[in-house]
Order: sequence, then C-alpha cells, then structure tokens
Amino acid sequence: MGIAPGRLTPALFAVVHTVLVFLTVPTIEEPPGITAWITACSATVLTVVALVRRDRAPLAALGTILAVSVLGQILAPPDMLALIPGPAVLLALFSATAASDWTVALGATVTAAVVQPLPMAVRYGFDGVLLSDWLIAVGLYLLVSALGAGRRHRLRERRAAEEQLARAEQERAQAAGRERERLAQELHDISAHHLTSVVVSVEAARRLGGDRPELGAEALAFASRAARETQAALRRLVAVMHVSDAPAPVSMTAPIETLIAGFGRLGRPISVSLPADLAGPAAEATHGIVREALTNALRYAPGASVSVRAERAGEALRLTVDNGEPPGGAGGDGLGLGSGRGVAGMRGRAVAIGGSLSASPRPEGGWRVEALLPDAPPARWPVGERRRDFPREQRIADRAVCGAAAVASWSLALTNARNAGHGVQVCLLLTLVLTVHALPLLWRRRAPWLVLATVGATALVWPVLLGGGVLPASVAPSFLGGAAVELAAVYAVAAYGRALAPAARRVGSRMPPMAYPSGSRLSYLSVLAAALSFGFSMAVAFAADGTLLGEPLDSPAALLFNWALPLALLFVSLGSVFTVAWGAGWLMHRRRRRELSRQDAALTALLSEARERVRSERQRVADGLRETVFQQTTRVISAAEAGSLDDVAAASRAALVTMRRLLGSLDAGKAPTAPRSTAAQGAARA
Repeated sequence: MGIAPGRLTPALFAVVHTVLVFLTVPTIEEPPGITAWITACSATVLTVVALVRRDRAPLAALGTILAVSVLGQILAPPDMLALIPGPAVLLALFSATAASDWTVALGATVTAAVVQPLPMAVRYGFDGVLLSDWLIAVGLYLLVSALGAGRRHRLRERRAAEEQLARAEQERAQAAGRERERLAQELHDISAHHLTSVVVSVEAARRLGGDRPELGAEALAFASRAARETQAALRRLVAVMHVSDAPAPVSMTAPIETLIAGFGRLGRPISVSLPADLAGPAAEATHGIVREALTNALRYAPGASVSVRAERAGEALRLTVDNGEPPGGAGGDGLGLGSGRGVAGMRGRAVAIGGSLSASPRPEGGWRVEALLPDAPPARWPVGERRRDFPREQRIADRAVCGAAAVASWSLALTNARNAGHGVQVCLLLTLVLTVHALPLLWRRRAPWLVLATVGATALVWPVLLGGGVLPASVAPSFLGGAAVELAAVYAVAAYGRALAPAARRVGSRMPPMAYPSGSRLSYLSVLAAALSFGFSMAVAFAADGTLLGEPLDSPAALLFNWALPLALLFVSLGSVFTVAWGAGWLMHRRRRRELSRQDAALTALLSEARERVRSERQRVADGLRETVFQQTTRVISAAEAGSLDDVAAASRAALVTMRRLLGSLDAGKAPTAPRSTAAQGAARA
C-alpha cells in the first residue's frame, strides 16, 4: 500500500530531518547532552505529527510547530533542528493561510514573524538578532502567505466550477421536461385564447339567434378568423421550435394591445394602460399572463368589464388585470371549457423569470390578477476588456508578494549599508527608494506589462541618485536586492499577461468552445526588457564613482575592450535568472488554461446534450401538432365557411379536446399521437 498524499510530506520531512541531525552532530563544537537529544527527538515527533494534521487543524499545527521551534532552539543546539524553524514552519503557515480567512491568515503570518527571532533573543539578547535574517524570514512568510491565498482562491474557484457543472448536469437532465412544460403552457394559451373564444361566441349565437339573427353571421366570421389565427399561432410556434438561438428583444407593447383589442371585439368594455417600451422576458411574461387572465374573464365572467394596467416600479414591472362581476351576477364555467391550468400557468410564467403572481377575489366583487416581474436591464461585461475586479484572496496575494519583494530587497540593502558604516538617514532613504520600486507589484494582475515598465523605470532612477550625490556611491551593491521585484514582475507578465475568463453559457446558445490564446512568445519579451533595464541600471550604478569592478574608466575604448565581456556575462546571467521566473509564470498560465479548457469542454458537452434533448422534444411536439390540432382547426374553418353553427361548435370542441389530449401527453412525457378517425375506429371495432 502507498503513502497517502497528505502524509507523504511529513514522512519525507521526518527522514530528511533525521539524516541532517546525525550529519550535523559531529560538526558541533560541544557534543549535545541527553537533554539536547531528548529535545531533538521530541521536537521531531511533535513536528511530524503536526504536519500530518495540518490539513485538518492548520492553526493548531502552526502553533505547535512554532512552539517546538522556539523551545527546541533554546534547549538544543540550533543547528540540530534547522529544518523545524525553516521548512516546517513554512509548510504549516501555507496550510493555515490556505484554509483560513484573510484576517486569520494575516494573524498567523504576523505571529510567525514575531516568534521567529525569539530563540536568538533569548540566547544573545535582541542585539544579537540579525535584522537581515529576520527580514529574510519575514519575506519568506509573506511569500508563503501569498501562495496560501492563491491556493485558497483556486480551491474556491474549483468548487464554483464543480457547482456550475453540477447545475449544467441538472439542467441537462431536466431540459426535456422543462421544454415540455414551456410548450404545454404555450399550447394551452393558444387554445384558451382562440378556441375558447370561438366556442363562447358560437354558443352565444346559437342561444340568442332567434332574437338576434345577425349574431350567427358574426359568430361564423369570428370562428373562421379565430381558427386561422390559431393555425398561424401554431405555425409561429413550430417555426420558433426550429430556432436554437434566443431572438433579439423586441417591443411587446403593440402585440399586447392587439391582443386586448381582440377581446374587446367580443363585446366587453376593456381599459388598458401600458408602457410604450415593454421588451424582454418581463414583456413576454406579461403577454402570456394578460392573455390567460382575459381568457379566464371571458370564461368565468362573460360580459364583465376588464382593466389591464402595467407600470414600472424601480427595477420591477407591476401588472394588474381586474375584471368586474358579470351582468346579472351569472358567472362560472357554464360551458365546461376550463382545463385547470390557468392560474398555475400564469404563476409559472412569473416565477420562471424571478417574479411572483397572486390571483384572488376583489372586495368590491370580481377578480384580480396581480404580478410583480423583474424588469432590470441585464448587466453586460465589456467584450475584450481586461478584468478589473479581483477576489479578495487575489488582492491579498498581490500585497503579500509586493511586501515579500520589498522586504527581500531591504534585507540586502540594509546589510550592505550597515557593513559600509552608513547611518540611519542613508538606510531610511534606501528603504524608501526600494519600497517605491516594489509598489507597482500591487497591480501585477491588473496591468502586468505596465507594472514591468514602471519597475524598470524606477530602477533607472538609482544611478541618477548615486551620480547626483543623493546617495553615496558605496551603496550601489544595495540595489542588487531589487532584482526580487524584477523577478516578480516578469512572473506576472508570463502568468497574467493574457486574460483567462470563460464566458457564461446557457441552453440554447451556439457559442463555440472557448479558446485560450497563450501569448507565450510575446510575454518572453519581458525577460529581455527586465534584463536590459536592470542590468543597465546596475552597471551605471556601479560605475557612478568613476570605476567599474575596481578599475578606473579611463576611456570608452578601455570600457569596450576591458569590460564588454563582463557586461555581456551580466546580461546573460540576468536573462537566465529572469527566464526561470518567466518559466514559472508560464507553467502556471498553461496549467490554468488547461483547467479552464477542460471545464469548458465538460460544460459544452453537457449543454450540447441539453440542447439536443430540447430539439428532440420540440420536434416531437411539432409532429404532434401537424397530425392533430391542425386537422381539427381546418375542420372549424370548413364548417364556418359552410355556414353551420352546429358544425362549428362541434369542431371547436373537438379541437379543444384534441389540444387537451396533446397537453396530457406532454404532462405524461409521452409522444402525442393523432386520434383515429371515425372510419378507422369503425374498422377497429369490426
């Protein structure tokens, strides 16, 4: 059996640390006593146990290792436990910052930085603590904190990607069912609007034909027109079924007003108030809700007045449809035309776009349908622009990297200034100049190329300060630590020079798979730019006192022949070092690109299958419409043209029954089948 991934690092640490202890003991001037050996063994065991548990209890593991580090260096020779205050603390700090919130991670980093010099202070006093060593440790802690914050962000992104894939999988599984529900609602609205109106008008003409014979002709004309409109609406629905892309938003105010006017021609008073620019999902839902509400008013309150009002309230659209009591108080579904889908269908339309709907009697009599629909314009991300808002973890990582680079450059600069005998004023000025040099790293994700250019420009100021006498020429080596900033800038260009942001997808979109351009060739120019700018700055800085490498600069010829090779070697060496940083950033970029491409491919496959299921369901319904409802509505038209109210009424009711049978097949998830003709039924009985 292999070692679990979480225990491989502690096991490797235990082996390496034990070997180093036995290799270090012979080099110690005073052989360690029994106390030192007990301390070393106990410290090793406790550190290994803490490393094993660092993923489950990272803060406890960090606290344990810090305590072991301090006590171990006090009770035993420091060289015996060299790996505990170094790699062990860094590993525990990485786990703590990767698993904790930024405030806890900051506290863990500060605690480690404060605890680090305690053993030396106990042994030799605070005067014996080397500032450069402490700054190097702080820089490492900041760098590890940045890595931990990046790890925390990647884990969060990975969870978000998994949730997105899970939603896509759920959408794929439910795609056919949702499409059936949507088509069922559309078919119900069409049948309720057109066919119910035909039945109501024909029945009224049949009942009142003796007193008002003109109603018969009007009912026949209306039946023919309504049947043709039904066929036209069904053809439009079938045509939309073959279109996968979502249509562009168009104004729905005119179609809604036309719909309302059609109900007004049936002899009922209707008042309407609509915004002139209704468009988008809210407008489409409004059209469906108004159509169903007017049909219900026609069905359950014939002859009653109706009021339709829609008004915007902030980022919402408030729709109200009121109808009064029918004349004489006679209401109810006397013709038996209800299907039980009306209110549920209206509420479903509202909920589908994030709204709500209520339907209830009015205190003064009648019925009210009220809907609140979101009508805010969708937010859009500017195409082709670089991302400007970054998660908190990434901003914290940028600050930690900036601090680590600045602290690393301070360490070398202050050590050199102290060895050269310079005072506090020179040290403070060096610290200020190097801080300005590192500050652009705060924007390394937002504008990596600009950060690289700014870092190079601030490096060119160093020889100016030395040549102008602002800083003594002897501090020129202090600026070598600024290379840490150049390394971070080159890494940023390689890692973040090309934006990686996969587009959101949805069922019905025909977006091609996301392509992630590498930009590797262009980003490598950052290595050349950093090597030239930093190498030139350092060469001029070292020559600020009139000498280079201890030799006077007598003439340009001497410079060319005596120092051309050393300068060339300097640029090549810098280029090699910066290439390593560029390679690390490029590998991170490639890894991230592969992850996004893999996620995008999985999401595309799921959504493609969902689109195929939707297309199949649409095709199935379209075939059922052609075989069933179109035949029945054609019979309505033929009966109306023949002038028979009885045949029109029978054909209209048959069309409604056929539509309900089709809706029932959608509810059951079965393919709709055409009803057998009378001749076929007779043949079957025979």
